[in-house]
Amino acid sequence: MKKWLFGIVVAALPSLVRAEPPTVGPQVTITLQDRNSQALPQRQGFTHTGGGNIDVTQPAPDTIVISMTGVAVAGAHPIKDSTAAMIFELDQLFEINFENPKVKRAKVTLEGRLIGLLRTHPGSGSAAQGPAHAALACGNVELLAIEMPSHCVTGGENLSVNMHQGPAAVGLVAGQYHLHQTFTVSAAHPRTLKMCKASSSEFAPDPALDPLWISYWEPFHGALKKDFGFQVTLKISPDIDGNGPEQLGKPMAAAKRR
Repeated sequence: MKKWLFGIVVAALPSLVRAEPPTVGPQVTITLQDRNSQALPQRQGFTHTGGGNIDVTQPAPDTIVISMTGVAVAGAHPIKDSTAAMIFELDQLFEINFENPKVKRAKVTLEGRLIGLLRTHPGSGSAAQGPAHAALACGNVELLAIEMPSHCVTGGENLSVNMHQGPAAVGLVAGQYHLHQTFTVSAAHPRTLKMCKASSSEFAPDPALDPLWISYWEPFHGALKKDFGFQVTLKISPDIDGNGPEQLGKPMAAAKRR
């Protein structure tokens, strides 16, 4: 009797294994398409720029992350003003796909963070950042945007910037969209014959800023810089019940036009 029951259990094992539900993947996905991006350094006088990276990654089928990192430094020049800047711009085309036929709309969220340092010394000019802007659009119609304000220090002021915005959300159907993102870091120093320390706008991990431009006693010595820069995360998820934010129900024609 025991052998007979054991045989039934053994015979049933393959069917039990086959009965396990299959692994479910993302119901909505993002397909990256054409990209047009640039980081433009501008320098005059005694200056330094570093970084200039625009990194686009897709850590998951439903998520894209875009990071912009750069540094601008301006020091004293005897015969002309010094100005330095790193100007970023990106336009990323992508397509939203519905892998589950039951999904008719997706909730798209946009989230941003901005981390960096601004340094000046008495009589040493200014350092600035921003604005930092990212917008999701369809053609010329802006559907969703985040914007972090500019910061500027001068005359010996120093500032550590750590900002976060979002997630902001909107509901969309499957189709082709694009993300437009801009960011700027800059520094300036008036001409002078005096030996002065440089002004710096640092929004990039090491080693973008050469340590020769700042001293050991600088106000942010030892700061962790691995997350420096302007980073935007775009993520999509299914909105099967249509119970998203209020703006999910707004028609595209009512969206803000750029």
